[in-house]
Amino acid sequence: MAPVKDSAAADNSLRTHLRAATMAAHDLLDHAMQAASGWQTRSDYARFLALQYAARVPLEDWLARHAPGDLSPPPQTPLLARDLAALGLGVPEPAPGLTPAFPLPGEVLGTAWVLAGSALGNRAIAKQVARISGGEWPTAFLGDDTMMAFWQGLRARIERPAEPDEAEGATRAAEAVFAHFLAVAEHGRAPESLPA
Repeated sequence: MAPVKDSAAADNSLRTHLRAATMAAHDLLDHAMQAASGWQTRSDYARFLALQYAARVPLEDWLARHAPGDLSPPPQTPLLARDLAALGLGVPEPAPGLTPAFPLPGEVLGTAWVLAGSALGNRAIAKQVARISGGEWPTAFLGDDTMMAFWQGLRARIERPAEPDEAEGATRAAEAVFAHFLAVAEHGRAPESLPA
């Protein structure tokens, strides 16, 4: 009986709910980011980093103001700035923020879930980048262990059922964050020309 109960609880978890609610947005963003930047050439990779930086600045700023410590993902923009500098580039202008001034229940959690979950995809991208570049391109952002550690801690919180208002707020925020990244990917520009 216990395994069935555990399985039912997992099926009703906030993580399962968020994944189902945002699956289409996640797939759309993956394709849009690949089309907008990719990482097949040094210039493509720099564009990818620049888009990530522009999208993350307002989200990190908002979380810094509203997230309690256990829901505040480690900032990734300093790592992105370091990688861009290693490629001979400055940071782009931040994208406009799309988050509310006063968070409702679950919105911080939904925002943190998207940012932390992206670290899983970053690991796969890091392997591709290392192969393509022969290990010569900087990967402080893609290989960040602190975000992976945050993700592991967040899993305990999202792998349980949530109150309806928390689930609704988390879903609304996660959808808004995916839409924000998508808008940045669709309107992003190539960075300035790279040094040889």
